[in-house]
Amino acid sequence: ELRAIEVFCDNLSKAFLAPPASQMMMGTNKKALLALDPGFKAGIKCAILTNEGKTLSLDTVKFVGGASERDEGKRQLTSLLERVQQVSNGGSSSSSGTSSDSDNICVVLGNGHGAREARQLLQEATTTHSANNLKVDIHLVSEAGASVWSVTDAANEEFPKETPASIAAVSIGRRYLNPLAELVKVPPKSLGLGMYQHDLSEKILDEKLTLTSIDCVAEVGVDVNSCSLAILEKVPSLTKSLASKVFNARPLKSRKELLKVKGLGDKTYENAAAFIRVSGGKEPLDNTLVHPESYDLARWLLKELQWKLNEATSVEKGSVDSKQKQEGKWNAVAKKASSKFTVPEDRALSVIEQLFFSITSPDPRTRNNSSFESAASSSSDVGSSTAGCTSLSSDVATISRLRDRLPHRSIIGTIRNVVDFGAFVDFGLENDGLLHRSKLGPISLGSLLVGQEVGVDILAISNDNKVSLGLAGLNFPVEDTGANKRSMPSERSSKKAGPVSKKRRK
Repeated sequence: ELRAIEVFCDNLSKAFLAPPASQMMMGTNKKALLALDPGFKAGIKCAILTNEGKTLSLDTVKFVGGASERDEGKRQLTSLLERVQQVSNGGSSSSSGTSSDSDNICVVLGNGHGAREARQLLQEATTTHSANNLKVDIHLVSEAGASVWSVTDAANEEFPKETPASIAAVSIGRRYLNPLAELVKVPPKSLGLGMYQHDLSEKILDEKLTLTSIDCVAEVGVDVNSCSLAILEKVPSLTKSLASKVFNARPLKSRKELLKVKGLGDKTYENAAAFIRVSGGKEPLDNTLVHPESYDLARWLLKELQWKLNEATSVEKGSVDSKQKQEGKWNAVAKKASSKFTVPEDRALSVIEQLFFSITSPDPRTRNNSSFESAASSSSDVGSSTAGCTSLSSDVATISRLRDRLPHRSIIGTIRNVVDFGAFVDFGLENDGLLHRSKLGPISLGSLLVGQEVGVDILAISNDNKVSLGLAGLNFPVEDTGANKRSMPSERSSKKAGPVSKKRRK
């Protein structure tokens, strides 16, 4: 039981700390995306979002019926894609210059029942109904819990005139842009990230998941003037009542203004201040990892190290040799600071590290994603996680067709769950596949992130439709699909053993 809870909490942490796509989209021409919540009779719920998560439009694409209904659905999808392209191009209907992958339209697709049909409709729309030769990048995102958020008071306040079914696509799109900010709004048990959760002590599980949520928010920090109330409530030492008061006191011009919030005393300020950022204020250090009690020390260190808070180039990063040289310099400066400010050297070194990361990579989620890429790039056969990989094509988009085409290599999948024996990967069919830890090559199981895209080879499909995968580029042979495959672990082997099913009523 304790191990199952530990795995659940570890997966929750990885999902929360997954790198935000919004940061990767900044500085590119991808200023908007199309989010899709798949369905059949009720239609595909669609949301166009900016790369900051602002909702531009909500629509429903209906395609079930005869040929005319399907053609109308493709026409609607094409129109939505063209609008996303227009927003990304600053109003122009088509991109100028040579087309590249960076010009592809970003589509975020929920992985629920109907995802395969929605993907196929997208492919048909872009090939037969587009005058501008639209190209799309499709990113699968878990939709577990999206319907839970859509019926909350916060969702109703943001979309008072929309039905819950119409706005789940917004949550799906925002999960891709900023997983932590969106997933924190949903009860952790609704996210389908654990195994055997129905057999676990509900009280212990709730307590552990709540603490994990708080730890993740503390690691990343929050911008007090732009974050949601849901994420502010997870700041260490802030009760829901205090978080609400801070939320209503916005905008704040400095961390010190937290002390003006009724009920927020010196002790709470001391415990919470380091996790709260205030950008654009008079005190630049308010937007760093440094605690206010160390500001004088931090200012002296910046001057001594000749670093500038808003200039990443002022900090030497470079090679291993330069890092070792830099660490030697850090130790010398810390020793000098310890004597001048009468503080332990460890504290001075800690502040130096906080300043370093605040300048070079303030969001730890972008740092935490480096382990998989560095391990993958260490093997010339593997390359990066999805380099040279493509989405599963529509001509093999059923188990029976795929079984006849094995091995099927270099397919883009999305990690849905990580357990002791491997990871479950959504590669475009109703069934997730198992990427066993023995099929990871140089990649460690612990480096895999829930929600991360990864290249896989489809190696086997058992008689009961369990799918075995290998990491793309390692060229594992096709596996025997005899009796040994019938006992292969499955995330969907029972309602108790697996997470929330992809299928839900539309």
